[in-house]
Parts: sequence; C-alpha cells; structure tokens
Amino acid sequence: MNRRAIRLLAALFWLAVWQLAALLVGQEFLLASPLKVLASLLHLLALPGTWLAALRSSLRVLLGFMLGSLFGLLLAAGAHKSRWARELAAPLVAAARAVPVASFVILAIILVSSRWLSTLVSFVIGFPVIYLAALEGLRGRDRQLLEMAGAFRVPFHRRLLYLSLPLLAPHLRAGAVTALGLCWKSGVAAEVIGIPRGSIGEQLYMVKVNYYTAELFAWTIIIVLLSLLSAFLLKRLMCALFARLERL
Repeated sequence: MNRRAIRLLAALFWLAVWQLAALLVGQEFLLASPLKVLASLLHLLALPGTWLAALRSSLRVLLGFMLGSLFGLLLAAGAHKSRWARELAAPLVAAARAVPVASFVILAIILVSSRWLSTLVSFVIGFPVIYLAALEGLRGRDRQLLEMAGAFRVPFHRRLLYLSLPLLAPHLRAGAVTALGLCWKSGVAAEVIGIPRGSIGEQLYMVKVNYYTAELFAWTIIIVLLSLLSAFLLKRLMCALFARLERL
C-alpha cells in the first residue's frame, strides 16, 4: 500500500470518528457532523462576501509576513556582521518570541486601527523566525572561502550568489514556511479580538457568539486551505527564485 492510500485511509478513519462523536453528542451547536460542516462550507463558498473576507485577511497577513521577513533578513545581516548589533537584537527577538499573542493584540489595538492589527501581529510573530533561520545559514559559511574570495577581490554579488546563497537557501525555505504558518494563526487570532469589518476574524466572531458550530468549522477549513495554499505558492516561488539566482 502506497503512502497516499495510507493517508487517505487515515483521513477517512478520523472523519468516521468525528461523525460517530457528533451522533453520540447529539447536539449540533456543540459538535456539528462532517456532512453539516461540508454543507456550510459549500454555502459559504457560494457567497461573494466569503471571498472578499478571505482576500482582505490574506492581504493583511501576507503583508505582515513580507515586512517581517525583510526586517528579519536585514537584522540577521547586521547581527552577523556586528557583535553589538547581535546583542542589541537579542532582547527584541526574545521578546517577540515570548510575548503571548492575545496580550500583544490587546496592547497593539490601542496603537493601531483594528484593520491593520493582523498585519502588525504577523510582522512581530514572523520576523524572529526569519531572523534565526537567516542567522543560522550565515553562520554556516566557510570563513576560509570568504577570506580567499576577499583576497582575490571577488565582487560582492558573486560572493552572495555562490558562497552565501547555497547555505542560506535551505534555512530560509524552512524558516519562511514556518513563519507563514505562524503568521496565519496569529493574524486570524488578532482579527477575532480586533474584529475588523469584512474580515475572516469578524466572521469567526459572529458565528462563535451565535453558536453556529458548523459554520465555525467551515471557516476553520477555509483558513487552513488558505494557509496551505500560500505555503505551497511560497515554496514554489522560493525554489524558482533560488534556482534563477544560481544560474546567474
């Protein structure tokens, strides 16, 4: 039996467990059945508002991820070059990794509009992951090769392409996918607290307070699908970008 067949059987098994649990509970507002959730999902996908909410939330989360990635890369480059920069960055990175999302959202909502709350939270959650991944890749470079390249006056862009990029690429790919997943989780959580109009967070909040459990599950599936799709596209984009850079 191949791997895909095993995964399919595992998924069917847990769907059966879910259906049985829903039958035993017997209260739809506590635990909706898979069929009810599927019906709610299809209903939501037929509504234009669902796609608009998904688009708005996606753009805000992805903007925070991209800004956080850029900041993390620049911070890692500075920290690798200078011990003082590394020591200055350490408390900031540690605080960003340790602060609870809910606490930060409550503090941030005082400073920024709820519309951009998920962007700010995604930025804060994402940049430490990129920073640590990039710093780890930079530390793996061969110092002797770098010194030799400097002695022969190899241009900076060639040193970056042929000495740094091959070591950075695996770390950045793994770090970026991890950071993007965390950005989706924290960004949507921020929207649920801030409740910006026309967002996924607002929809989740409304179905929660009204005990529309099937729709709550359906929205959760939409979030998971958006996260998986964005991670897939990110991996393809990064692979294509690194491959193109290596051919230069």
